[in-house]
Amino acid sequence: MPKKDTRFVQEKGRVLMLGNEALVRGCLEAGVSYVSQYPGTPTSDIGEYFHQILRNFPEFKEYLVHQWAVNEAVATSSCAGAAWTGCRSLNPMKHVGLNVASDALSVIALNGPNPGAMVVVIGSDPGSLGSHQEQNERFYSWMLHLPTFEPHSPQECKDWIKLAFDLSERYDLVIDFRMSTRSAHSRGFVDLGPIVKGKARGEFVRNIPKFNSLPPHAINNHVRLYERIERLREEVPSLKINKVLPGTNKVGIITSGIPYGYTLEALNQLSLDDVPVLKLGMIYPLNHEEILDFMQDLDRVVVVEELEPFLEVKISEIAHSEKLNVEILGQKYFPKYNEYSTGLVANCLAKIFNKKSNPRMKIAAKLFESYQAIIPSRFPTFCAGCPERATLYSILKATNHLTNTVVCGDIGCYVMSFFPPQQCSDLVICMSGGLSAAIGMSTKTDQKILAMIGDSTFFHTGLSPLAEAVGYNSNILLIIFENSWTAMTGHQDDVLRFLFRQGFSIERICKAMGVQWLRVEDSYNPKKLTSTIKKALETDGLKVIVIKRECGLQAHRWRMSQIKQLEAQGEKYQEITYQVYGCQMCHECSRILSCPAMRRVEVEGRETMQIDQDRCIRCGVCYQICPNDAIHKSIINALSVEVPFREI
Repeated sequence: MPKKDTRFVQEKGRVLMLGNEALVRGCLEAGVSYVSQYPGTPTSDIGEYFHQILRNFPEFKEYLVHQWAVNEAVATSSCAGAAWTGCRSLNPMKHVGLNVASDALSVIALNGPNPGAMVVVIGSDPGSLGSHQEQNERFYSWMLHLPTFEPHSPQECKDWIKLAFDLSERYDLVIDFRMSTRSAHSRGFVDLGPIVKGKARGEFVRNIPKFNSLPPHAINNHVRLYERIERLREEVPSLKINKVLPGTNKVGIITSGIPYGYTLEALNQLSLDDVPVLKLGMIYPLNHEEILDFMQDLDRVVVVEELEPFLEVKISEIAHSEKLNVEILGQKYFPKYNEYSTGLVANCLAKIFNKKSNPRMKIAAKLFESYQAIIPSRFPTFCAGCPERATLYSILKATNHLTNTVVCGDIGCYVMSFFPPQQCSDLVICMSGGLSAAIGMSTKTDQKILAMIGDSTFFHTGLSPLAEAVGYNSNILLIIFENSWTAMTGHQDDVLRFLFRQGFSIERICKAMGVQWLRVEDSYNPKKLTSTIKKALETDGLKVIVIKRECGLQAHRWRMSQIKQLEAQGEKYQEITYQVYGCQMCHECSRILSCPAMRRVEVEGRETMQIDQDRCIRCGVCYQICPNDAIHKSIINALSVEVPFREI
């Protein structure tokens, strides 16, 4: 039995935690009782930790609920509903998830979360480390009126999330708690506090002016929201979340979050120990007096922030309004894209302060570049046995490698399809954006249009564009990957799994919406799938192919668990292996299917392909597609129990 992680439940002590772990611990100390989210990096593991707590310590189920929502808009409104019964609710999402949630959140912020409290945790992703773009979602805090915290360390994550809930409840404000990929997944020691039991049940009290933002209440709520924001702005200095590192230099620095750490390290490398630094814990609203006090005796102020100049604009506005004779520097020296590093910040500050870069930095850069040369560069790729990889193979074969064909991709594991060698996706916009783009494209080109969407994305926002495609009978082939998991974000046991367990059927939904041409196929039968795709592309109007095959990782895990049970019972089972003999090096398996279990080796001076048995999950697709019959299937204990993959 694995040892239970007691860091989330012990009443006191000092423990090592990731930023997201510390945030969850802070929620338990704040008395949070409802959490709803759609998984997305870098916030997916917040939900995983809540589920781990509920699984290992069932006493929390008396009051704590975590739900995986079908999309961010549903999650946000669910959290508002819980808050309006008097409970404290947490709403994590990634930065682009805020786009989906913003329609609901714009109204919820006006209404306010009282009598309860509501905090949205936004996982920012400078550098697009786990996202399709690096949108600077901080500007939503202006538009939606969301007071915004930006922690730097795990300790701040734990302490400030508690403060965020207190302020949300006190001022009737939805609070934005801005994490980033680095702050979410960096480790640090955290001092624990007592756990507070949240409300198990609340009660909604009717208040039409507050909860119905329609005329005339919408304007009244807007006025009231500004009043609440201004009251909070006045209190910011007393919260003690902004701090000043004093210095005598006439050039000062204002920064926040993870860039604060880069800034301190950079100043140390440049031997600039006299530079005053204002570290902001709350980046909206800014307390004007606090900012002015820091800038009062300075000639120049450097704003260190990742992405677009969010803080720089507001700080410049404050200086201008008070006619302060100080130069504000930021985007002139710092890039407005990609993730920062200590080296980048140090190089930018070196130019501002007319300092030479520390020689150690150059040595470190050379070492880094030398390691880059040693470590081979690889594209992200699908797992061995991935049914989506096999589907892409069939698409390539059916279209003669995409001749006169456009493939509209989407968000899911199959985003990797645009990488070599498949290069089988021409565009990616957002969740369900592929099908939506295909609808417009099909009206303006004679090319064959193929759109892809995963089952989780289909439920997230795919039903609306499908209804439109049905209504206009758009000349599109839609391929729906039904692997029964939200696979890309970590196989969460989410609402998708609950739907399938209850017998929910994507093909029945498609039929109910009016899809006339519908086929259900298996990507582990690539020749039949290829034939079906060909027929679909030769047929006018909307066509839908549902690919039913479980995620390869989960299917392999389940199959191995069945084998272990048979072994424990002393029973024999069929052992299947695939071996390569007489390979002609046509590379059908390695360059078109491109399975990572295939590798090129040299045997007795002759080049051949070989199957890595440790990676192979025995899906058999390579065996079926080899044009030279060079891959052979062997079954040991052929008369014993067969252990196939799980049907979905």
